[in-house]
Amino acid sequence: MQARTLKIIAALLIISAVFMGIIGYKISQEDSSKSRAVSQAQASTAEQTDFAYAQKLIIVNRGMNKGEIVRTEDVQLIPYPLLVDGSFLKAGDVLNKKLESKVAAGAILRESDFEKQSTLAPQISAGYRALAIKVNETSSAGGFLKAGDRVDIIFSTRASKATYNKSMSRRLLKNVRLIAFGTDVEREDKNIVVTDKKGKPSKDDKESGKSSRSAVLEIALEDIPVLSLAEESGELRLVAIGESDIESALVVTTANGIAPTDNKHMSDTDRTAFIRDVTGLKPPPAPKSVYVYSGDSVETITVRN
Repeated sequence: MQARTLKIIAALLIISAVFMGIIGYKISQEDSSKSRAVSQAQASTAEQTDFAYAQKLIIVNRGMNKGEIVRTEDVQLIPYPLLVDGSFLKAGDVLNKKLESKVAAGAILRESDFEKQSTLAPQISAGYRALAIKVNETSSAGGFLKAGDRVDIIFSTRASKATYNKSMSRRLLKNVRLIAFGTDVEREDKNIVVTDKKGKPSKDDKESGKSSRSAVLEIALEDIPVLSLAEESGELRLVAIGESDIESALVVTTANGIAPTDNKHMSDTDRTAFIRDVTGLKPPPAPKSVYVYSGDSVETITVRN
C-alpha cells in the first residue's frame, strides 16, 4: 500500500513537471515574439529618423550683404528635415561666389541669392534714371560707342512749321554716362557684359556696334522731360568725349582753386529757354504775392524775383 502511494505521487509529479515545461515554453515564445516586435519597431523608427534628416543644407553663420563673397567660415552644413527647392547640399557649390541679395543669419542659401535681379538697375547712380533713346550709325559716333563711354547730347532740328520756321542746334547735356549700348551693359566692375534680348548674358553681339538701335543714358531726374521733348521735336546725336577731356569736364576753376562740378544737369535757365524755343510757349510769370489762409486770418507773402 505504501509503495503504490509513492508510485502515484511520483507519476503526478512527472505529469506536473511536463505541464510546467509546456507552459514555460509557451511563455518564453510569447516573450521572444514581443521582443522581436519591439526591436523591429525601434529599427523602423530609427530608419525613419535617419531618412528624414538624411540631407544636409548650407546655411550662413552671419548676416551677409549684397556683393559679399561667400567664404568657408561664413557657411556650415546642418541636418534639415525637408529638402528646400534651390538649396545647396555641398559647401563647394557656394564658396567664392558673390551674393546678389542680402541674406539673414541662419538662412538657407538658395540659387536665387546668387542670381542678379536686374542687369540695369545696379548700374544707375542715385538721383538718376536710365533713359533709352533711338540711335543709328550716324547719330551714335559711327556706331563705335561702348557702354561706359561719356557723351555730349546734341539736339538739332530743321526749320518747319512745327518749329516755328526756326532751325536749331544746341548741346543739351554734357558728360553723360552711356550705361548700355545695343545689348552691351556696363557692370559695376566696369567690365562690359553682352546680353541677349531677354537680358541674359550672351556671346551674340549682333545688336551692338553699328547695328545698335538704342542707347541707354544715365539722365538726371529733372532732365528727363526735356530730353523726351527733344527726341520728339528733332534729332538727338551722341558725341563721344575723349579720355583727355573726361576729367577736365568734371572740374571747374574757381577763385579758390579747382572744385568738382556736375555738368550732367541742365540749369533751370537753360531748361526754360529750351522749352520756350521748342514749343514756342513762354512759362507763366512768377506770382508777385501769395495768400496764406489760416482760419479767419489771411497773410500776404510777397514773392521777390
